[in-house]
Amino acid sequence: MENIDKRLKENHLIGCIKYKNDFQFYLMPVAWWILDYESYSPSILKEDEFNFRNGIYNVIDDRVEDYLNSINIDKITYSDVKYINQNFSDEYSRIVFFIDFDDKKYINGFFDIDVEEYLPDTAWVGKSDWDPINYFPENLKNLIV
Repeated sequence: MENIDKRLKENHLIGCIKYKNDFQFYLMPVAWWILDYESYSPSILKEDEFNFRNGIYNVIDDRVEDYLNSINIDKITYSDVKYINQNFSDEYSRIVFFIDFDDKKYINGFFDIDVEEYLPDTAWVGKSDWDPINYFPENLKNLIV
């Protein structure tokens, strides 16, 4: 849990990604949650010294699995999410993002950046909502609360 505590104090944010009807949680810096980083910050293409997300700047359909592989190190378990909810204030423990690759929906609860506007293509729908957990199925909510 020490790693989780450290990452939360470094302002990493919790979110959930649904892909092939599988829900996984991640604890990552906000930049990793922006699906079309190329539009968000075009300079990344010129200044990518640390191989940002394995070179995946826009998570289009054929890059989803590559993107998920690039963030695999940031995956956390349902138990980790529950631990965070029980031991940290709302500022740190709140689930901020929900990315649904199956239905191409992006729910953004991080109001400092309009992350939901940087979507892979026009098939996606982005929405701001303080509580992305409202978009989870009930059985998932029960596992993490």
